[in-house]
Amino acid sequence: MFGLLWIGAVPFSIGCYAVYVNLDKLWQERHVRFTSLQNFINGCLAAGVAQTLSFPFESVKKKMQAQSFLLPHCGGVDVHFNGMIDCFKQVIKNKGVMALWSGLTANMVKIVPYFGLLFSCFEMCKQVCLYRNGYIISPLSYKPKPGVDQSLGPYELQEFKHYLRNRKSHKAQSSSIGNRW
Repeated sequence: MFGLLWIGAVPFSIGCYAVYVNLDKLWQERHVRFTSLQNFINGCLAAGVAQTLSFPFESVKKKMQAQSFLLPHCGGVDVHFNGMIDCFKQVIKNKGVMALWSGLTANMVKIVPYFGLLFSCFEMCKQVCLYRNGYIISPLSYKPKPGVDQSLGPYELQEFKHYLRNRKSHKAQSSSIGNRW
């Protein structure tokens, strides 16, 4: 039964994150970040799209969890599925394709504002962390601090790979990154 939990959660989570990141890329101007309201709207749109696309999996998961061999004493339904594919087939055959989205509206009322707030808080926390670590001048903007190089060039990447390869050996490296790690 634990495997059923992943049927609805994984497609939704992947879809929500993918939509949010693509909305951020689509509407973002260079060096300008969204306000909290814009992040809230992006989060709401991402959750709405992801929930609509992944809801059939959630619906099938709930139908499979509700089936019971101990009917009618335990409150389960008197339908038995042989697996996820069989559940999809039976629902479409008996109730039509739209039955897979039955209950979507009530779920949207719950999910959409939650993810709007979640992504707004995520962006605010990201700004605060960047500010506290000295990368930006203010937690209210993404303007980089003067003199801070935020790029990781090929030399730094090579040095980091070299460190990772040799970190188990206790020999002192002459690398400048070796002393910092």
